[in-house]
Amino acid sequence: MTGIESAEKEFPRPRWRAIGRVLGVVRRLRAEEFLFTLLFLPSTVITLKANFDLHQTGIHSRKIEGGLLRLAVVVFVALLVPFLHRVKGRMKRGAAREIVLFFRTFLPFVLCSAIYTNLHDTIRYVNPHDIHDKLVAIEGWLFGGQPVVWAERFITPARTDFFSFFYTNFFLLTIIVPVVLWFTGRRREARQAQLGIIICFYTGYIFYILFPAAPPRLYLESLGAFSVDLKGGALTTFQHALVEMMPNHASRAAFPSLHTAVSLVVLTYAWKYTRKLFLPLLLFVIGLLASTIYLRHHYVVDLIAGAALVPWAFWITPHFDRWWRGGRPPYDLGDEEGGGVDIGVTPS
Repeated sequence: MTGIESAEKEFPRPRWRAIGRVLGVVRRLRAEEFLFTLLFLPSTVITLKANFDLHQTGIHSRKIEGGLLRLAVVVFVALLVPFLHRVKGRMKRGAAREIVLFFRTFLPFVLCSAIYTNLHDTIRYVNPHDIHDKLVAIEGWLFGGQPVVWAERFITPARTDFFSFFYTNFFLLTIIVPVVLWFTGRRREARQAQLGIIICFYTGYIFYILFPAAPPRLYLESLGAFSVDLKGGALTTFQHALVEMMPNHASRAAFPSLHTAVSLVVLTYAWKYTRKLFLPLLLFVIGLLASTIYLRHHYVVDLIAGAALVPWAFWITPHFDRWWRGGRPPYDLGDEEGGGVDIGVTPS
């Protein structure tokens, strides 16, 4: 009896066909959609475990319990992808099709961001071995003290508002290069840049789980290290309101700094594809990185680790995309008449 016959005897043909259909669906996903599926499943398990544990102990946490609602929203948004794909296939050229193509391409970025919101408070349910005390020790060894504490001598309401502006607009920075490329007709470069940014995010998520660390605003505050409050005006109030919307009262998403990693990846793609954006983005990134220390969201070693992710993300993106494509033709991005080069992407 051959290996195939033995397998068919153990798994009847209908089961093989079902498995084949599932694998076929997975292979039709774009690389960024496959990565979302791969990361969303464990993220869901983490969220469900956190809610179950809280229910068992009788503790109520609005932040963690809200993760179930966020999961439902993510599932709904994810289901829009195949819907838009089918709609796109039935539409002729025109403004409506262009809108569908845009959302079809950029929804994976929204889904990537959604996973981020469910990780903050729930990581410790998978890995309770925090490393923020070790990060503080490294900072002390490197700098003879804590840079975030040293920075409090510069705190004024005006400066707090100034740096809150940069921190609040981080997610706008993350998508600006792909969007500009898309609307200037370079759609394949737009998708490549978006994929690189997404891969950088997902890599950071994995490190969050491996090395859980609370940010200085939580850990050092618990030690009474700060003597000056971060008070500001309208911008600071708005930034605090945005932070309060995130599940972060027990955040474990400090190491590495994705504000650093993603910002530098964005700068790299700006330099490669659209250099007119590079200088203004560089000035913004400098302000953003300074804001992470001033506002006590990251340790300096977080920024160093984040910068180390940049060459990885920039190198792995085209290789992973080409491997996932497996020799198949490009995606339909609505650019058949020009605008961009074929960088090796799969049909969908």
